[in-house]
Amino acid sequence: MSRKVRARFHALAWLGALFCLLAAQVWAADWAQVRAVVDGDTLELASGQTVRLAGIDAPEINHDGGPSQYYAVQARKELQALAGGQEVRLQVLGRDRYGRLLAVVLRRDGMMLNERMVGLGAAFVFPHKDDAALGERLLAAQRLAMDRGLGFWPRILRLPAANAGYVGTRSSQRFHQLSCPYASRISRRNRQYFSSLRSAFAAGYSPCRSCTPWPQEPR
Repeated sequence: MSRKVRARFHALAWLGALFCLLAAQVWAADWAQVRAVVDGDTLELASGQTVRLAGIDAPEINHDGGPSQYYAVQARKELQALAGGQEVRLQVLGRDRYGRLLAVVLRRDGMMLNERMVGLGAAFVFPHKDDAALGERLLAAQRLAMDRGLGFWPRILRLPAANAGYVGTRSSQRFHQLSCPYASRISRRNRQYFSSLRSAFAAGYSPCRSCTPWPQEPR
């Protein structure tokens, strides 16, 4: 073996050992204590980090500075019951635009909190394109919760707007009311039409934040 080949071999071996060491450190650090539950899809850890449960969205507390959306407080209670004070394992998929960790969150008993919240009808699917398998699993849980009438679904699927038409954006998998200004900007190739809220949610689309049909909690 030439000197150059030996040097390259040792360099690769060193890089491999370094990778294994870093991987071991990450694995050892991926269990974390939940300090607080912010809302139905967000946790605060004892380390001070904020974690957004990947692939889901929950009704918002104090939506855009106004009243909370329907079921927002109940969704936070559901997540508090599942995760409050628990030690959880994070499978981090990245960060969102606010710098929060986007993660699949697992309890010690193996329960995936992302899936459980959707399965309870306390959160809905928010497409995460980096993990197709996660999206399929969450969507299956959502369809079952809709069929069983769990959580917020009975009221949402009986709203006056439930049988209105909607248009979705295939690339982002957001749906809009037909009168929404954003709807008119969707190219024809990127449009997906829905005849009802049920069909839009069953397809895995989530509502536009600007024209959402989601009701507010009574004051």
